Formats: sequence, C-alpha cells, structure tokens
Amino acid sequence: MTTASTTTESTLMKCTVSPTAVAAALSLVSRAVSPRSTLPILSNVLLETTADGLRLTATNLDLTITTTVPAEVVREGRVTVPARLVTEYVASLAEAPCTLELDPATQVLRIACGIHRTNIHGIDAVEFPPLPARDAEAAVTLDAQTLEAAIGQTAVAASTDEARPVLTGVLLQLEGEGVTLAATDGHRLAVRKLSRQGDGEAPATSVIVPARHLGEVARAITAARPTVEVTLSASRNHIFFTMRDVEVSSRLIEGAYPNYAQVIPASQSTTVTLPAATLLRETRTASILAKDAANVVRLATGEGTLTLHAQTAEVGDDEAPLAATVTGEGVQIAFNARYVLDALGVIDSEEVALGFNGPLSPGVIRPVGRDDYLYIVMPVRVPM
Repeated sequence: MTTASTTTESTLMKCTVSPTAVAAALSLVSRAVSPRSTLPILSNVLLETTADGLRLTATNLDLTITTTVPAEVVREGRVTVPARLVTEYVASLAEAPCTLELDPATQVLRIACGIHRTNIHGIDAVEFPPLPARDAEAAVTLDAQTLEAAIGQTAVAASTDEARPVLTGVLLQLEGEGVTLAATDGHRLAVRKLSRQGDGEAPATSVIVPARHLGEVARAITAARPTVEVTLSASRNHIFFTMRDVEVSSRLIEGAYPNYAQVIPASQSTTVTLPAATLLRETRTASILAKDAANVVRLATGEGTLTLHAQTAEVGDDEAPLAATVTGEGVQIAFNARYVLDALGVIDSEEVALGFNGPLSPGVIRPVGRDDYLYIVMPVRVPM
C-alpha cells in the first residue's frame, strides 16, 4: 500500500454519481470477483474516474468485467474497495446525488449520499492486476440479442467436469461472414450458426471460450447494448466482448476441441414434427416418474403419434401419446430426459423436428423452418 509521501496528484479521486447506476454496475462486474482467492486484491473492485465517467472493473485473472457509468468528475483517480461490501452498501442507498472522494494518504473512500457519510477502507489501485491487453481490432460484430440466444442454446451442452477442460468451453469459430458456436459434454452436442454484421469477412479461426464466461456475456446484454464486438488478443490467449458501456474479457481454454462434425447425421430415417411447447410440457411431466430410474424417458413413434413413456420400479409409470407428424420408419428409442428438456428449453420456435436413425443412433432436435441450430443427444441403451 502506498503512503502519503509516494502519492501523486493523479491518485486523487472525486466524482458525483447516481447510486442506482453504480449499484447496477457493481452487480454486473462483481460476477468476476474471486470469492476464495488467496490474493485480497482480487476480492476488490477497481474504481476509476475518467473523462467518460466512473469506470468499474473486477477480475479473477481468468474473467474480467469492466463497465462505465455516467459521473460528474471533479478529479481523476483510482482505488480498489471490497466488492461484496460496497455492492451491498450502494444497493441499499436511496436515490440521491452520491459523492465519492478518495483520501490518498489512507486509501479510504469517502461516500456522501443523502444523510449518509461513509468511509470504506480500500487498497491502492497499483496492486490491482494489469488487465488483459486489447491489442487487436474487432474481428467481428454481432447482433447482441442473437448472440445472447446462441450462448444459451449452446452453453447448455457444455460439460461441468474439469477433468476435460476443453469440454467445459464453447468452441467459437469465425469463418467468412458467419460465426459458429458449438458445445458438447460427450452425451449431447449443440451447434448454432449466426451471421456477422457489417461488410467484409472475419479471418478464419477457432477458439475455446469457457461456457461460464460466455454466460456472463449473455447476462450483460440488454436492449441498450444492441451490438457486440468480438476481438481476439494478438497473443491468442484472451477474447474480448465489447458493448456500448461494458467489456467482458476471458482467458481462452487451450487444447484441441473434438471434431464434432463427424457425429452429425447426414440424414434421418425417421422424422417427427410437433409443437415445441407441447413436447416440453409432456416431457417434463414424464420425467417426474423417471427421476429414480436414471431419468430415462422412452419415445416410440406410431401413425400420427409420438408416445412418451417413463417408468420407475416400485414408484409408478406414465404414458403420454402426443399428436405429431411422423414420416419414415417406426422407431423406439430412449433418452436422458434432462438432455431433451435442456434442448426444448432454449429452442425459440413454435415447432420442433426430431430425427432418428434407429434406437442406437444419436437423435437430432431442430427448430422447424430454420437451419441455424441443431441439438444432438445420444440415446440410452435400455430394454424396450
């Protein structure tokens, strides 16, 4: 921690902000705070006054989130304060002009808001880790709402098993005029294609982004942030998602991602089409009877029907025939109900098409009328 004798005028800080705006910003950036770090500074959030306002940054060294809120800046400066404490405190304040002022000799942040006069002990900003270098130009610009949907549709299939780190990430492929996101945990695969905005083509490249970090990108997207610029660092170890007033950067996962394309069936011998909401509701109901039987739900096609069947010994069973359009060969197949529900929960179309190639081949779930998304799930081997 610096002393008064080593403090320069540039470390002074004073600004006036809205506590509501700061509370929202703290709620966003604190998602990157490391709760169990051995480094105290990583439990803090960095506050900086700049010409653009009050900038807030938090990092756990793998994920960094930065955002800026409007502020009336009197003096520019920097300080770090405990993220959890300041987030709870600012969120409790009534809306009124809130003045933040740093005492550089003691690194105490003085907050005056309404009737409150508060002092929060901080740590000198010089101890905050350097942020990842954003040393490249934007590779691609995407529609934010489309990217948010794509993240939800693919990250759901990523693994949570740290024993295979590459599968805990989402493969992001920049290719020509489009971007492809793909994720698999070995039991299911989700692939979403989306188009870039603007002219030109992105350089072809592939990187693996932690699924949890992509979730924070999706969380940051709002109607006020309509586009996202995706940038790779020159060293190819970080990726940046930049919005109007927010930037989320993530360390990339090293390794080779599996060749997922080889498990995508070229065609299906059986296709079933039915309303997505109906299948979601009835699969959820059937899964209640399957909880104690490895969550297995059986599907059987008939003439104009898809029948769901779930059974748990000593508990009970459930059977539900659903009206559907069925083409091709009859099939009986079983899946983990949770994997099917995960897919149906993120497909944003009125109807879905299920494709099968027999009881032991992967099943394919697609939105009807679109070819930008597919979800593949491996079947469960059970007696039929």
